Amino acid sequence: VVIPALLCTIPGVGLTLAGHAVVNLLMAELLTNIHAFVTIVTNHAGEDMYTFDDAVKPKTGSFYVRQIIGSANYAAGSDLVDFSHGWLNYQIEHHVWPDLSMLQYQRGAPRLKAICEKHGVPYVQES
Repeated sequence: VVIPALLCTIPGVGLTLAGHAVVNLLMAELLTNIHAFVTIVTNHAGEDMYTFDDAVKPKTGSFYVRQIIGSANYAAGSDLVDFSHGWLNYQIEHHVWPDLSMLQYQRGAPRLKAICEKHGVPYVQES
């Protein structure tokens, strides 16, 4: 709000520019929040998602299995698709490796998927 307010100092068009700047900021915030909500909520909800009534200790085998079967990914793997999702399409990897950077999820996804296949753990990836 401070930066658009500075536009008010431009004689003749300042108020109009400031108004447009504020509207653009609000619309960008709204669209970003809608995009994040749609991406994150749909990766954590659905009939094919498992839910749990009891707790497990962090960083145990049971914990990691729950992170995998309690989340779902969107189609992933290409830079354009991943960028358009803000790398939020890698929810399974995010839950298993929360300390990795977003760019590392792309490398880790095939490895995690292979581990899941090897051990019979469902790895849900929607298109």
